[in-house]
Amino acid sequence: MKDFERHQLATELGFQYDPETSSIYGENSGYFFLMKETDTKNVFTIALSVSRDDAEEAAAQLHQMVKESSVLKSISLNQYVTTFTVKAGMTKAKTVENIHQAVTEILEFLQTNGFYTVCGYSGEKGPVGLYQIGDSLFLMNEENYQIVSSQLKIETDSYNSQKENVLLGTVGAFIGAIIGGAVTLFIARLGYVAFYAGFILGICVVKGYEILGKKFSKLGAVISSILLLVTIVLVHQFDYALEAVKQLGLDFSDGFDLINSLVLNGEAPEKYFFNFFMLAVFTIIGGGVAISSALSTQKTRGIARKIG
Repeated sequence: MKDFERHQLATELGFQYDPETSSIYGENSGYFFLMKETDTKNVFTIALSVSRDDAEEAAAQLHQMVKESSVLKSISLNQYVTTFTVKAGMTKAKTVENIHQAVTEILEFLQTNGFYTVCGYSGEKGPVGLYQIGDSLFLMNEENYQIVSSQLKIETDSYNSQKENVLLGTVGAFIGAIIGGAVTLFIARLGYVAFYAGFILGICVVKGYEILGKKFSKLGAVISSILLLVTIVLVHQFDYALEAVKQLGLDFSDGFDLINSLVLNGEAPEKYFFNFFMLAVFTIIGGGVAISSALSTQKTRGIARKIG
């Protein structure tokens, strides 16, 4: 859904909308609802921090309720937070209708079966609000928010006081590229080219830079991107060199030289460039997601605010 459509949905439900986190939230009959659209189009989750004295029986009843519902797809119980997934409709209008019905069903079930609101962080009984800590959202009470936000401030101040070491960061990214490249090569040898291989490679490079460099900046992103591209080329060459070793009985160095010679002389193996293109595309997408996520984390680092 688009931003204005989520805002309209929030208004229809009597809730509020936070554009910064794309969250719909609000209280109804003593229960605090948090709704977010997932990465899957028109699929929403509804989260509440609720509990009951008989936790095991309560969990069983919640699962049974979802099983019997025509609009709820699944349920996840994570300590003090219960998250429902609403079935997507064939159209946006049907999705909105499903969400309305889901909210009604959940509310009636909680009221009828004696559930009460608890802090999603500590499990303490009582009213809660919606808070953003870093890039995460929490249903928690004010007291625990103050504790968590104070801890976050200490960690953020400590992180910000560190000076980025580009040289060590580059070394860390290089080590990460070796580890991630080995994983990517292993997957390639199995005959697969996957987005996840690129994502793993990106994570290894980014984390390697951040661990040794102490920070991950835009400069770190540039260095990581360059190493990512170099690693793609090497992984592809190593893959074909290992195939030469397997098929021709050469040692690795001779196999590597053979592949390089064939490519430079315009006699590249069949599908060489196609396979390289596929590997590059998936790795760039996956690695790009990892690098973008790391930069996004830097932007939200230290954020602690009450939303509702």
